[in-house]
Amino acid sequence: MKNYVAIILFIIFAAFGYSQNGNYASSIGLSGGYAEDGFGIMGTYNYHLNRNRYAQLSIFAAIAEDKGTFNIPYNIFTVQPGYFIKVWEQKNFKKYALNLGGGAIIGYEVINNGNSLLETGAVLEARSQFIYGAYLGLEGEITLSNDFSILLKANEYYHANSDVGNFYPYAGIGLRYFLF
Repeated sequence: MKNYVAIILFIIFAAFGYSQNGNYASSIGLSGGYAEDGFGIMGTYNYHLNRNRYAQLSIFAAIAEDKGTFNIPYNIFTVQPGYFIKVWEQKNFKKYALNLGGGAIIGYEVINNGNSLLETGAVLEARSQFIYGAYLGLEGEITLSNDFSILLKANEYYHANSDVGNFYPYAGIGLRYFLF
């Protein structure tokens, strides 16, 4: 586990330290939307290295319920350092942009509120635990003003050791505010 923490810290400091002359801006964003089996919310901080690249640190929370044979509630909480590159921008007026990125995940999943026993008396083999992995993200941005833009976000997570499932999608819409 110590190796994973060291790698994640290295990625964060390398991404933030890669900045060159002429930093563009920093921004924060908040989005909410679909997470597998429920609802997800994500807060992001972006450090723009220039107009086409930014390092991102996001916090994600999902509130969901697996509706299989038994209805089993679960929550996922993660921190995600990442790096994004602008892959397309509208040339006229620069109102629309598409960014592609990815990074690491570390977090915690809570299954059945931490109880291994269901109301029916059945015993769950899945357990609450720390999770880690990686993600790939796509962000669409619609500029509203110099300070605000609408954010369309889609992430696919790979949780290497999750009892909920290895692949976990999130799609949301929100608002991004540029700090300076």
